[in-house]
Amino acid sequence: MLKGTSLAVGIAAFSISAAFGQTWEVDKWTPAYDFSNSPEDASYTAVEKASKKWNLCVIFPHLKDPYWVATNYGVVAHAQKIGVAVDLFEAGGYPNLEKQKQQVADCADGNYDAILLGTVSHDQMTPTVVEASKKKPVFATVNAILPDGISGMAAVDWRDMGRSAGRYFSETYPKGSDSPKVAWLPGPESAGWVKFTDEGFREVVKDSSIDLVAVKYGDTGKEIQQKLVEDVLEEHPDVDYIAGNAVAIEVAMSVVRQKGLKDKVKLVSDYFTPAIYRGIRRGLISSAPTDSAALQGMISVDQAVRFLEGSVEADHVGPAIFNVNKENVKSFTLEESLAPSDFKPTFKVD
Repeated sequence: MLKGTSLAVGIAAFSISAAFGQTWEVDKWTPAYDFSNSPEDASYTAVEKASKKWNLCVIFPHLKDPYWVATNYGVVAHAQKIGVAVDLFEAGGYPNLEKQKQQVADCADGNYDAILLGTVSHDQMTPTVVEASKKKPVFATVNAILPDGISGMAAVDWRDMGRSAGRYFSETYPKGSDSPKVAWLPGPESAGWVKFTDEGFREVVKDSSIDLVAVKYGDTGKEIQQKLVEDVLEEHPDVDYIAGNAVAIEVAMSVVRQKGLKDKVKLVSDYFTPAIYRGIRRGLISSAPTDSAALQGMISVDQAVRFLEGSVEADHVGPAIFNVNKENVKSFTLEESLAPSDFKPTFKVD
């Protein structure tokens, strides 16, 4: 067990969806880890069966929201399917940099063949990753990180997630049209994915007529995000939209309903969760991009196994991003984005 880690052990009691085939359509970055270039369309062929029961250490920022639970599902489902073992540890939140550093160091010293890391920081984990990579290969999972010490990455450009969220406004409110007041709640300011989402969102909304009246950062715990939503509504009673991270938009659905503002304040998410899915279906949320979190978990496991077996398919890939809205909400492959309803956070696959 890792030092200083509270580890609950669970065994998944769910069936692996037949929706997951062995070939996935992805975006591929060349050179790897460089988001300054546009990706190319590619097909990624998954391992059918591992050559041995590799032991993977998986480290996530937290399992406090359904996004990371979906990634957890992807990791567990593919590990079970191809026959590898997993121990999963979580840092408890993005502020817990030192805890995650210790987890990476412990995994590097432990009985593991590779480390899959959902980093809490884009750049501050790098010295720890470089040191760990001298002992075990390290694979970036979901959250982009500086390339030093990384052997593979399953991640999308979160600027594109921000751009997708912002595109709702540039298309609905082009320059010269109405100017709705928008509050933007991107998430924890220290997290790399928030920095990139923020950049992409601001880049695209420059081509809209919106009035960005508030920007508020905070950890993606529900209590923190609810306080930020309530602060926005108190400070800007005339706000027309709240946009931002999925946890903020999830709690905003309840808050605006309780305050009798459901028909006045509209909502736009910058990533996808079960509650966001239900909100779009019910017409409570206007739009949300998905980066297929469950599929990213599966790809990351597959990358590690292919690396260990000397059959690397691609160093850096990620699912193609697309917006989910009321027009397409019933027609896309849901299982690539969300965990099944009966899936519980799972920390161990034997």
